Amino acid sequence: MSPSLTIRCAGRTIPRLLPGSQAFRLRPLQQASPRGWPLSKTPYFPYGRRFSSLPPGQSNETQVPPTGEPQTAQQQQQQQPPKQRPSWRTWVLFNLAGLSGVFVVAVVLKSINSQDGAKNAPLNTTSFSPFTITAKEQVSPTAFVLSVRAERQKPGRDGEGASLLLLRRSWDHGLWSVEIKQPQLQIARRYTPLPPLEEEREEAVGSGDGDGEGEELRFLIRKVDGGEMSTYLSKLHVGEKIWLRGPHLGFDVARRLGDAGRHIVFLAGGTGIAPALQVARRVLEDHGSGADISGQKKGEKPTVSILWANRYAADALGRQQQRHPQGSSTSSVRSPSTWFWHSTTQTPAPSPTTDQHTFQTTAEPTLAHQIRELQLKHPGHFRISYFVDEERHFIEEQDLHLVLTDLSSSSSSSSSSSTPVLPASPSCTWHSPAQLVALPDDNDAGRRASPCACLRDNPSPAPAQAGTGADLICVSGPDGFVAAYAGPKRWFGGTERQGPVRGVLGQVMQDGGGKTGRLGQNWLVLKL
Repeated sequence: MSPSLTIRCAGRTIPRLLPGSQAFRLRPLQQASPRGWPLSKTPYFPYGRRFSSLPPGQSNETQVPPTGEPQTAQQQQQQQPPKQRPSWRTWVLFNLAGLSGVFVVAVVLKSINSQDGAKNAPLNTTSFSPFTITAKEQVSPTAFVLSVRAERQKPGRDGEGASLLLLRRSWDHGLWSVEIKQPQLQIARRYTPLPPLEEEREEAVGSGDGDGEGEELRFLIRKVDGGEMSTYLSKLHVGEKIWLRGPHLGFDVARRLGDAGRHIVFLAGGTGIAPALQVARRVLEDHGSGADISGQKKGEKPTVSILWANRYAADALGRQQQRHPQGSSTSSVRSPSTWFWHSTTQTPAPSPTTDQHTFQTTAEPTLAHQIRELQLKHPGHFRISYFVDEERHFIEEQDLHLVLTDLSSSSSSSSSSSTPVLPASPSCTWHSPAQLVALPDDNDAGRRASPCACLRDNPSPAPAQAGTGADLICVSGPDGFVAAYAGPKRWFGGTERQGPVRGVLGQVMQDGGGKTGRLGQNWLVLKL
């Protein structure tokens, strides 16, 4: 075959691919069109198909057969999909989503800043914070009052305001304490702050510091032989640092008094006088300022009666003492109507086991002055009796019978003018002795949402002016003192519970209609 014939045949042959191939079949090359012929601007696709990324039969464009003629502008506009403008709903939703995002970010940042501010506050419940010792007053051979103040915060930090707010809430609550850390042994003990002195409160109010309760705290501490914490604190000096954490809120005395409670009796052993003074400040000082304490009418202040026991006469601060002209000792005679008495007993000679010979003071201790102020400011509502071990004068069962019957008789004599009292419901969290026995802790702040059930569970129709509440007997001091007079606390489920009332008070409470009349019906025993 000649070469020319071969070329002609090759030009007419349709090339084919191997079987199984998915490629398109290609048409033979077209011959060059003569000059002057109009060329189509439409791209050429074999067999009228356009290349697309979609599977066959699912093209998103209208297939136009290759006519070879140019398309007009109208046809091209019809082939292009119309542009959809966003509706007003889309615009509103978009802006709302943006504003929501900005709000969420702002809330998160604020919560982070508030947590940092609370954690960095001079006094907080999360971490121990440094305080500076501003004063150390030796009030007896074995006891001293330690005054501390929080360190100043850096400018721009709101931790100081958070700490002041915590302190004011704590004083308004009534009973509260803080933890003090021993850094060498890494142990901590709880101590109850003393109420601020009247002079300090007036000075703070005059300087514009709220109600006069700043960040200075005072603690009554007694050095005990072998006590790690008390020994550590006794060696500190003014200007050194101390580490505190808190506050830890305790019993809500005002809530448990209710609108029918009239009396609070405190059995205080040693430094247990601190919570007794806290309660006295809460129910007497705040009541005098017109604050709502326990739902009582203004002017009907409760009475706070303290039986304070100490080992040595020098620790009985505030007790009036005088020396008999002949050198003998005399004491006042107590009667049921005046069982609170001020001893005129001569102070015995110092015990050789103590360092009283090294203790010398000419000024009256601030704690003694504070007790005298309460007596003068609230006559008839603040009473205190002293018991000294070395004088063989202990708190005995007859003393408790005497004070409780005296208070019960005074309440019954004024019952005509007071509101009737409903009996405590067995299921009431605040006024039921049975519920108090199984109480897991003393944090009444966490039980504020629990209502009083006495009025709800009363079977008989309650009078319109009926009141609910209870009188309180509080026992504070060392564990041995609390166990002797009210029975030990019980550990159950990893928490320390109040446990049943035992000891001396257990015998008194079981008297039921004997020497104390209706004593057991309206008294609650709180172990601090």
